[in-house]
Amino acid sequence: MSQHTRRVVVSGVGVVSPIGLGRDAFWSRLCAGGSGVAPMERVPESARLPTVAAAVRAFNAKDYITSVHLRRMDRFSRMIVAAGRMALADAGVAIERETPERVGVVVGSALGDTSESTVFLEKVFSKGPAAASPLVFPNLVLNAAASYTSMELGATGVNFTVAQAETSGEQAIMLACEMLRAGRADIVVAGGGDELPPILFDIYRSTSALSGQRGGGEWSSPYDAARNGVVLGEGAAMLTLESPERAQARGACVYAEIDDDCSFSVPAPLYDWPTAASAALPMLRRLTANGAVDLICGSANSSRHLDACELDLFHQLCGDAAGDVFLASLKGAIGEFGAAGALSAAAACLALREQRVPPLCHLRQADPQARFRFAVPNAVPARLDRALVCGLGRGGAGVAISFRRST
Repeated sequence: MSQHTRRVVVSGVGVVSPIGLGRDAFWSRLCAGGSGVAPMERVPESARLPTVAAAVRAFNAKDYITSVHLRRMDRFSRMIVAAGRMALADAGVAIERETPERVGVVVGSALGDTSESTVFLEKVFSKGPAAASPLVFPNLVLNAAASYTSMELGATGVNFTVAQAETSGEQAIMLACEMLRAGRADIVVAGGGDELPPILFDIYRSTSALSGQRGGGEWSSPYDAARNGVVLGEGAAMLTLESPERAQARGACVYAEIDDDCSFSVPAPLYDWPTAASAALPMLRRLTANGAVDLICGSANSSRHLDACELDLFHQLCGDAAGDVFLASLKGAIGEFGAAGALSAAAACLALREQRVPPLCHLRQADPQARFRFAVPNAVPARLDRALVCGLGRGGAGVAISFRRST
C-alpha cells in the first residue's frame, strides 16, 4: 500500500486499440458497445482455431512518429510511442517548455517485442548467428519501447519497464505514481501494451484456453453465463500523470485523481489464473476505506475460472452494496493481452470524467452469481465518484488502483 501525501492526477490519455486510435475514437466506440474482435487476416493452417482476434488495424505509425528512429522501431514500440505522444499532447505538455530530466516514462508489458524475437531466434537456430541482424537485436530487450518513447518525446527523466504478467499495465502506473510522490519526477507518461504475435496463438491453443476449443463458437463476453474461453487481442495505452497544481496551472483537463494503489499475490498455478483471491481482501478493503466504489473495472477475460474468481472477490469486497456497483471489463472489446489493464485504467478515467459506464460487449446473459450492475448494450449515464481498476494475472499476481472523480 502506498503511503503518500503528494497528489497525482491523470491529465492526458493516449490509446492505440482494436476499437480505435486516440482517446476520442476509443471512448466513442467503447461506449457504443463496439468490439475489435474480427476475423483474422491469416488463419493458422495447422489448427482450426482461432479464426478471430482483436487486432489493431489501420494504424499508421508515420502519423505519430516522424523521426529517423521509425525505420528501425518494432511494431510494439511504435504503438507505445504513439500512445505516449498522444497522452502528452492531450495534456498540453510541451517538452521544450519543461525540464526534460523531470519528465519520466514507465512502460508495462508482459512480453514486449515477441514478433521480432521469434524471427530473430528462428534465424539463429536454423542458419546460425551470422544470419541474424544485429540491427534488430536492440528491439528484443523488454525496455526497448520505454527507451524509444523517451527518445521520441525528449523525456530524459526516470525510465522504467515493468513486466508482471497480465498486471503489467497497472503496475507501470503504480510505479509512475511512486516516482511522482517521491519527488523524482514532475511528469510521468505511464501505461503499457502488448502485441499479438503468431506464437501466442500456439501457446494459448496448447493450454485449451481459447474460445471455442471446448465447444461453442468463438466469442468473448466477460461475466457471461455461457462464456467459453479467451479471445486474444493487442493494444497500448499511456497516461500523463502529474500533480494537480501543475495540471491546473497549465489549464489541462484533469480526468481523475489516483487515490491509492496496492499490489498483492494470491495462490495460483504457475501458468494459470487463480481460482480464489480472498487473500487480497485486506488490501482491497484498505484501498476502498475512504469511500464507496461506484465502478469496478475488472480483468475478466471470458474464461470460466478467472471471471468466477473475480466475481467472488468483488462480492466479498462490496458485500450487500454489490447491487449498487457497476462492474465492467474491456476484454470483450479489446481481447486479452498482458498489459490490457492500461486500457482499463484509461477507460476508468474517461468514465469518471464523462460520468458514463462503459458497456460489456456481447453480454447475452449475466452469470447468475453476479449481483452487480452491468451497462448493456451501450454506455449508461451514472453518478461516478470512485472507480477501482483491479487486475489478476497468471501465477497469482494482483494489483488495484483507486481513481477518484476530479472536482
